[in-house]
Amino acid sequence: MKSILGFIFIKIKNFADNCIAEKNKSLFFTKKSSIHYSFKIGKNNFLDISPHAEFEIGENVIINQSNYITVKRKAKLIIGDNTYITRATISCLGEIEIGKNCILGEGMKIFDHNHQYTRDPFFVSKTDFNIGKVKMGNNVWTGANVTILKDVTIGDNVILGAGCVIHKDVPSNSIIINKKELTIKPLEI
Repeated sequence: MKSILGFIFIKIKNFADNCIAEKNKSLFFTKKSSIHYSFKIGKNNFLDISPHAEFEIGENVIINQSNYITVKRKAKLIIGDNTYITRATISCLGEIEIGKNCILGEGMKIFDHNHQYTRDPFFVSKTDFNIGKVKMGNNVWTGANVTILKDVTIGDNVILGAGCVIHKDVPSNSIIINKKELTIKPLEI
């Protein structure tokens, strides 16, 4: 009896997860959207999507689980064919373009904007932003915890190593490595 109830529970949970994924997927279908029917989205995603946002999502795109995606009014998010995204943050107020055959790893963050501030008196705005664009080429792989900032263009065939902060353009056919030196000291007991 326990095994039958367990089986039924799993089936109900899978059905509920699929319903949530389909509901989340529907948020991407705005008036200005072009989304391939093969687009898939996983569970546990936080989505802040304006009905006035614009999407171009290619064939076989997978936004897996536990992503934070914000696409505001008049913003545009483009994701090329065969791109896979998992446990990432994408915050789009202007335009973010991700190429084909990309793998965006855990903890990866893309921001096409930053906060405005004044110097005298010093004040950082909570709601006013300098908005730019981020463009990633084809075949880009980001390691864990990569951060990509506004007004950056990344070429084709690029590997961004774990922990890198990308604040300027990256040419095609490059590997970017975050060289942090480790200092090892003996534990004095």
